[in-house]
Amino acid sequence: RIQMSSKHAKKSAEEEENNNDLSQKTIESTPSSSFKLMAVDEVAEIFPFDKNIHLSTKVDDVNQIKEIRQKISEAKSNLYKNHLPWLTDVQLYRFLIARNFKIDACLSLLISALEWREQRKPADLKPDAKMSKESETGKIYCPGHDKWGRPVLVLDNTVQNTAVVDDQMNFLAWNLEFAIQLMPPAVDKYLVFIHLKRFSLFNTPPFAATKETIHMLCNCYPERLGHCIIYQPPAIFLTFFNAVKTFLDPKTASKLVFIRGDVSDGSANDLQMRAIVGDGWKELTGAEQPVLRAGSSPGYLHERHWPTVAERLRAVEGGGAGEQGGL
Repeated sequence: RIQMSSKHAKKSAEEEENNNDLSQKTIESTPSSSFKLMAVDEVAEIFPFDKNIHLSTKVDDVNQIKEIRQKISEAKSNLYKNHLPWLTDVQLYRFLIARNFKIDACLSLLISALEWREQRKPADLKPDAKMSKESETGKIYCPGHDKWGRPVLVLDNTVQNTAVVDDQMNFLAWNLEFAIQLMPPAVDKYLVFIHLKRFSLFNTPPFAATKETIHMLCNCYPERLGHCIIYQPPAIFLTFFNAVKTFLDPKTASKLVFIRGDVSDGSANDLQMRAIVGDGWKELTGAEQPVLRAGSSPGYLHERHWPTVAERLRAVEGGGAGEQGGL
């Protein structure tokens, strides 16, 4: 069973401004694995990445936050009022980072994200029967956290089980919001793991779904991606990737990690994944795990995973972690 601490403290304004300091809590993440989220002084010499890029957002300039807040409140007053609880200072700072602190470009990105939220209403989505249906094959799920405390989102489009793109996009949006709710203090990024071993032109997602998926990850949740693991992509995937990579901004592209070839224990790929994710990365993500039910993603079993969603939400709500619409 997936265990989550129910004592996540609600992030205060001070924590938002100092969220580069890692919590010393232990997070037990998956049915098979648990990782300890270590304090900075324990891992300062072994961080395999820049934690301000891949783990947490450090707020350095409150003046620009004030400027972009004024700009959006004047440019789109109704949108601003409708989504004010979501527009925290650190949220605005993520948009500033995403556009290299260029105010006009940041404003355009922010308006696009607010319009998407107004239309998609991700914060209102619930883990209801329709979401359970979407979740049956493990095409998108959050099994737990990596060793740095980042929620892990596993994507496997090769086990697509529904046909309505709008429902699929709602399901993705809900999972992103869910992952954000599960973030412990001092962590504001997730890790995305994409299974591609069984990718083919016959199970390529519709272009509309691919386009909105990229739009969500890059524009609607900027600076939320810590890493994106592209796992065992076949050569044919490169054709597909070359067609869509123009929609990726350079910062997002820099967070992609391609894993191809040998992943046996002690191999170069295994060591890299242990550094980025943790020693139990295969069990956590389903990589190299058996298919437990025909048509499902490796290692995924719906009746084992889905009940934990409600359990983790109750734990979060009981401990007061997260805020409306994600932080």
